[in-house]
Amino acid sequence: MKAIISYTRKVPTAKMILGILLLILSMYGLIAISAFNGLFILVLAFILLRSDGSEIDLESKRYRKITLLLGIKIGKWKDLPVVDYLSVFSTNENITVRALSAETTNTFPVIYLNLFYDNNKKITLYETKDRDDAFETASNITDALSIDLLDATEKGNFKWVDKDKLRDEGIIVHTD
Repeated sequence: MKAIISYTRKVPTAKMILGILLLILSMYGLIAISAFNGLFILVLAFILLRSDGSEIDLESKRYRKITLLLGIKIGKWKDLPVVDYLSVFSTNENITVRALSAETTNTFPVIYLNLFYDNNKKITLYETKDRDDAFETASNITDALSIDLLDATEKGNFKWVDKDKLRDEGIIVHTD
């Protein structure tokens, strides 16, 4: 079992390419044009290359929301509140692409692992597109934190999961 579980949103490829180009342009601007122009372009590059996410340390029972900038994680560790349960939640992620006057929206399935505490406040810990990966990670987290696991992958059909069967046999068995 991994002690620290983390997830970060991927920076879209177009933003990554544009951010790297702006980073290179900012170096040229700092050297050849003026410090102000170079710094302005550098800030724009950092905005495009920035990503966010979260990490949970299962051993020390702490978590943090992180900002990822050029591979450097920035975020302050906080103690986990008293957690009620972990939910494996399936939804769709919409990505809209615009070009001049044309626009298209693509929908992709995504699964989130959310910790719930204090009357439905939540902390999103993990994101994946693979159901098996989601439940394996959820099993590790629920065992480490000694909490219940809720299967919310079907809309309107939320069921509690038998953690022992999931951990020992790798199968999802719902309890009543």
